[in-house]
Amino acid sequence: MTSDDQFFFDYLASIPHDVRRYSLQVADSIDRQVDHAAAAIRNTLSEQSWIPPSVRPSLRNAPVRSSTGALTDRVQDWVNRNRAWTAALLAFVGTGCVLLYGNNKLNGRRRKARRAGNGARKEIVVIAGSPHEPMTRAIAGDLERRGYIVYVTVASAEEEQIVQSENRADIKALWLDLTTTSSTPSDLHPSLHELRTLITQPQSPHPRVPAHTCQLSGLIILPSIHYAAGPLATIPASSWADTVNTRLLSPILTTQAFLPLLTLRSNPSTIVFAYPSISSSLNAPFAGPEVAATRAVSGFATSLRQELRFLKRDNIDVVELRMGNIDLGSAYRNHQSQVTGTEVLAWSVQQRALYGPQYLSSIEQRPVASAGPKTVRGTSARSLHYAVMDALEPAPRGLFGQKKSKKHIMYAGRGARSYSFIGVWFPSGLVGLMMGYNRGHGIGHDSPSPSSGSETSWERV
Repeated sequence: MTSDDQFFFDYLASIPHDVRRYSLQVADSIDRQVDHAAAAIRNTLSEQSWIPPSVRPSLRNAPVRSSTGALTDRVQDWVNRNRAWTAALLAFVGTGCVLLYGNNKLNGRRRKARRAGNGARKEIVVIAGSPHEPMTRAIAGDLERRGYIVYVTVASAEEEQIVQSENRADIKALWLDLTTTSSTPSDLHPSLHELRTLITQPQSPHPRVPAHTCQLSGLIILPSIHYAAGPLATIPASSWADTVNTRLLSPILTTQAFLPLLTLRSNPSTIVFAYPSISSSLNAPFAGPEVAATRAVSGFATSLRQELRFLKRDNIDVVELRMGNIDLGSAYRNHQSQVTGTEVLAWSVQQRALYGPQYLSSIEQRPVASAGPKTVRGTSARSLHYAVMDALEPAPRGLFGQKKSKKHIMYAGRGARSYSFIGVWFPSGLVGLMMGYNRGHGIGHDSPSPSSGSETSWERV
């Protein structure tokens, strides 16, 4: 049988199917026309008054099609009429979803340190903070659990003992004497040669395990969050000197000492400046040391960020971690009750008369007022740990592999973001009313009269 014969037989076989399909379409069309004519006749007869009600046909309400069904039918009709456009649209949307999902999978926040090919730890993070501070120990413990090698800077044998008492093999003490400097600022600090060896020479955890090279992934500058509080006239010069040395000069010198290590290799690394932000955001009165130190650190971080952009590798990010109220948990909470406001007793009689009522009122309204051991006013430490991990993560990549800019400012803790917004956009007078501050003495009826020279106005926030 030739191909022409086969075509002829196939054509004959398709005739019954075509006849059946066409006959069904004609029958359906006739049924719709008859139903339409019957409905028209029924509606016309139902409106005639001369027909007796007993034989008059009742008016049937046409079924109401739901808007959802009508929309679905219209969409289906459009798809049937535009099959090519529908296929192109589905292909475009599907490809976009696949690329977006893949990008999220590849650049998602793992919040864990990356391991070497042999399974050993390779990422190093240095925390420049006092081991006496509960926040330093909390961050170090969390980073160690997430797979980092953590070094905590120490300056005395007591601080080294505190680090060793953690009993963690990957939480180590790093002696850093900022009074000892190298011959030139560009040379490596004498205390950092051990870290240089780790990130430049292959390390093998066991004789039969392939060697790997570590990398310095981050430097966390974490000075003490406790500042001297009170009117400017009551803060001694020694307290100001301690604030400048430990909260401002020490972070600057530490950053300067670690820059040769951070620029030694091309792997991405981050410098994190963590500091409390509520008082500085509101320019709160009686918090001069904290406001001055934190704003100076923020300005230094901004200047350093601009400076590091000129590097050829551009692999160092500078992130400011602004902290609010954070509860580190019972393991790090101070269980010793501390009565705030007792420092007023050390002031002179004139200072108590001038600033006493306003200062005590500010303690009651202060958003960072210290709470007792059974009162929790801050968010859990998880928010702090997540913020630190997000700050240490390398800059994300776009769909086509381009490097995106990392957030320059991150927030952690209750009140950090909201008070930052309030301090920028709200008028200072309104902020003072929100905080409960009063002009002049205005807090007790027994305050000294204006004639005694004791009336002052609080510094606007």
